Amino acid sequence: MTQQTPPPASRFQRVLAYIVAALVVVSLVCIAAVLIGSALGGMPQQGSGQGLWPVVFLFPLIAFPVAFVLLIVLLVVTARQRRLEAKAAQGQQGPKGRR
Repeated sequence: MTQQTPPPASRFQRVLAYIVAALVVVSLVCIAAVLIGSALGGMPQQGSGQGLWPVVFLFPLIAFPVAFVLLIVLLVVTARQRRLEAKAAQGQQGPKGRR
């Protein structure tokens, strides 16, 4: 039995994967900043509606759903690529059945 190596990911797939990872990581950093800021007293009572805090609050609310949708797109693109490669490999082996 031969070992099959998975085909290399396309540039589009790598870019999508990096975008998803970056969105999730930055969102988690924003959530940590909100938790630390609230523990240190930098929330609404201290004027958190000014400066960078509104962005820190809203970024995870937008980035997590976008990352989820991009992850679904990445899964679909990868499945489609593998299906096409399997179909091409099956075509090279020839028809199976009686001889």
